Amino acid sequence: MTEQLLRILIIDDEPLARKRLQRLLENMPAVSAIGQAGDAASAWQLIHATRPDALLLDIHMPGDSGMQLAQRLQQLPAGQRPAVVFTTAHDQHAVEAFALQAVDYLLKPVQQQRLHEAVQRLQQQRQQQQEASAQDHIAVRLGRDEHWLPVSSIACCIASDKYTVIHHDAGEHVSQKSLRELEQLHQRYFLRVHRNALVARNRIIGVHHADGQRVQVKLRDCAQRPDISRRYRRTLQDVLQGLTS
Repeated sequence: MTEQLLRILIIDDEPLARKRLQRLLENMPAVSAIGQAGDAASAWQLIHATRPDALLLDIHMPGDSGMQLAQRLQQLPAGQRPAVVFTTAHDQHAVEAFALQAVDYLLKPVQQQRLHEAVQRLQQQRQQQQEASAQDHIAVRLGRDEHWLPVSSIACCIASDKYTVIHHDAGEHVSQKSLRELEQLHQRYFLRVHRNALVARNRIIGVHHADGQRVQVKLRDCAQRPDISRRYRRTLQDVLQGLTS
């Protein structure tokens, strides 16, 4: 499995410092320096435009400081908030930096080994966050962007062509994960009722007999009524009995 690229912005008012960090990052695998900024105002615009994974952020800059920019980042949703590694010629800000949840604090001139260690921490933190998020969220597409949808908000998942349509409290979205993948990842939450449908166990409120052949599952707060195949009717009956016992 290919390691996911770590996208980094370099923010420093000194052109030579930016150039040095750019050169050091070029020697590291699975890392891309996607842009540079010389002040907090232009950095803020660049963050919104590029959505980086992390910042190499100088503290002392004209206008707002790196600390002020890091504080402003707290306004962003967790999924859009880049991690921060501070770079500075002064060591007296370390306590404040880590209070802002900085991943690392590098003293200038930044050395290759220390930057490498900081990048490893960034990669480890991202992996941990993704693993934790995958336990209770599902990735869905919204235009060109990917968003994490809480599993608890989902009523059912319906297979459609090569995609899966996720029906949730705020509407519906498309996921590239198959029903099989979703069932395996969230088997405590979802119940298979048809080869083309999963439903949330805690949303099941009964069954509906649509005609002489079709039986559908009724779900709380959801207009969708997925068909129940013969293969899964016994399992659903057991769930319904558990709700009434």
